Amino acid sequence: MKARKKDMSLGLLIVICLFSISLIGFLLILIFGEKAWVSTLGYLVAASTIAIAGCVAYHHLRVIQGTERASVLTSLDASWAGSELEKSRVSILELKREFKDVEDITERKTHIKDKLRELQESDIKLYRELVAMVCFFETIGYFSRVGYILPEDALELYGPAIRNYDDVFREYILELQTEDEDKEIYANFLWLANEAKLK
Repeated sequence: MKARKKDMSLGLLIVICLFSISLIGFLLILIFGEKAWVSTLGYLVAASTIAIAGCVAYHHLRVIQGTERASVLTSLDASWAGSELEKSRVSILELKREFKDVEDITERKTHIKDKLRELQESDIKLYRELVAMVCFFETIGYFSRVGYILPEDALELYGPAIRNYDDVFREYILELQTEDEDKEIYANFLWLANEAKLK
């Protein structure tokens, strides 16, 4: 945090210096406007200073964006390692084990979808544990789509997990979307899963 404040302070100091030089250039133009060489020099000083200030500001904006992105990723990683998602991972693993003997993949996905439906009605606590993972990746998908993090970062960190949980939940989500006539239900999760399949 101290390095970030120091970097921002240095950037502000540079911008103030460049603004002062630019101001001097404009004053030269105003004071010595009738002398062509001084006026031209004033324009050149002002224009080059504004261009340099723009480059410095752009660089500092990129540094700040990178720091913010790292902060979001660190927060997401803390959630990933947290107890809520640990319970979710264990519950999903148990759900998958329940149908491991079903050889046909499509049939296995249908059984999992039906089990999720059943749990939604009969065991809301377990259902919430399972769906917590979808909610986590829904958030990551949203953050990726709006630019808080780069999709590449999310896929690099969570790509295999996203593909795995997509196999578990996709059929269930698609059925929810159809029933509720709302394609936005977990749409960010599905978008992220589609991106992970391309990688």
